[in-house]
Amino acid sequence: MSSMRCHLLYLQIIFVLAVSILLQFIILLPPTAATWSGNETDYMALLAFKSKIVHDPEGVMDSWNDSVHFCNWQGVTCGRRHRQVTILDLHESRLAGFISPYIGNLSFLRVLWLTNNTFQGEIPPQVGNLFRLQVLGLYNNSLTGEIPANLSHCFNLRYFGIGTNMLVGKLPTELSSLSKLIRLRVGKNNFSGEIPSFIGNFTSLEVISAAFNAFTGNIPEALGQLQNLTSLILGANKLSGKIPSSIYNLSSLTLLSLPKNQLSGSIPSELGSMFPQLQHLALDANHFRGPLPVSLPNFSNIELLGLSHNHFSGKISIDFRLLPRLNFLNLVKNNLGTGEPDEMGFIPSLVNCTNLQVLAVAFNQLKGTLPKSIGNLSATISVLDLSINHIYGEIPSEISHLVGLDVLDLSENEFKGRIPYSIGNLQNLQELFLCSNWLEGDVPNTIGKLSSLTHFYLEENRLQGKVPVTLGNCQRLLLLNLSFNNLIGAIPRELFGISTLSISLNLAWNHFSGPL
Repeated sequence: MSSMRCHLLYLQIIFVLAVSILLQFIILLPPTAATWSGNETDYMALLAFKSKIVHDPEGVMDSWNDSVHFCNWQGVTCGRRHRQVTILDLHESRLAGFISPYIGNLSFLRVLWLTNNTFQGEIPPQVGNLFRLQVLGLYNNSLTGEIPANLSHCFNLRYFGIGTNMLVGKLPTELSSLSKLIRLRVGKNNFSGEIPSFIGNFTSLEVISAAFNAFTGNIPEALGQLQNLTSLILGANKLSGKIPSSIYNLSSLTLLSLPKNQLSGSIPSELGSMFPQLQHLALDANHFRGPLPVSLPNFSNIELLGLSHNHFSGKISIDFRLLPRLNFLNLVKNNLGTGEPDEMGFIPSLVNCTNLQVLAVAFNQLKGTLPKSIGNLSATISVLDLSINHIYGEIPSEISHLVGLDVLDLSENEFKGRIPYSIGNLQNLQELFLCSNWLEGDVPNTIGKLSSLTHFYLEENRLQGKVPVTLGNCQRLLLLNLSFNNLIGAIPRELFGISTLSISLNLAWNHFSGPL
């Protein structure tokens, strides 16, 4: 009997010791193992995601191990109550690989932010299982294939960003269920077909960015229903027809960008009154015609005005004094000009644009002399392109006041007289085009002060005298063209001391003498 009692006591002691050891083992377990209860699905989904990463140069995935709870893994955020993944943010992590279909098991996910990486392959249809998803950011990767129709189940999406990938096909009609969208970014892919009119039903939409695709057909009239729209970006597609009249009702627009399409028709004269908030207007490279809208000065907030490569005609009669924020004006390659001698009268009104950085009116029919007020333009101006017009008279010496210029292009006009000696003040100048004019006299020695000059075109003028040896100071020159002038004397040895002069050195059709 006593032996039986001893045996029972022995068993009790063994049981207590076993329980004690087990408890110690549990306490010593990593926190993740102790708190996975109910979250195994998220844990396994994250491990499956990690398994598809083939390149991780920054070691982002190193923290994805059992030494810490998965809610503390880099890029992972969990809810406070349910301890399930709500945010997966791995943007700009230089990750390469594929998006695991098990991502669809993160049922509480609200934000999937994988932008600026190198994810490949298709967007898994299982992403459509994430009905709580509000933000889908996949832009700037290498994703291929079509948009899964299943994404229509993510009806809580506010942000849909899949731009800058290699996606193809049409925008699925099933996406019409994404009625809560605020931002739609699908630019820089290979999407085709028409822009679906159902987008006009997304009444909360503020941004449509669909540039650099192969969309065809007309701009949908239904887009005019989006009264909250601030940005409409449809450039570099194959859109045709006129801008729908409904678009002119979008008074909240701050950015209207439709360049590089096949749009046609004229622009309403009252355009400036239709978009009182507009900051950027880009209609370049289309087939628009007619005069520039007289109401453009009503764009008091305008910063960028791009109307180049169209068929606009008539006089530039815009009073730019009313556009103080203008920093970019591009009217290149139109039919602007009427032959009136005061056609350069718009220049003085630009003096009030103190932020102006680019003024380009090349490839037009502008006549007249260049006013001395050109020197009063903004100190910030970096590009001045007046080439391929019919501007005559002398180059005003006041142009040397524009000390911020990087590019000065006065080529293919009818300028005569001397090149201003003060041009040496433009010491930031990198490209100087004075070719195909009637300039005479010598090449100023002060050119040697332009130490940043890389391209210098003086061909097809009536220049005389010797080539200044100071050109040898332009030690960044890549191209120098002095051909078709009346230059004389020896070719300066200093020219051949410019080690960067690697694209072209053209001295033909002059009257040089002496040894080479």
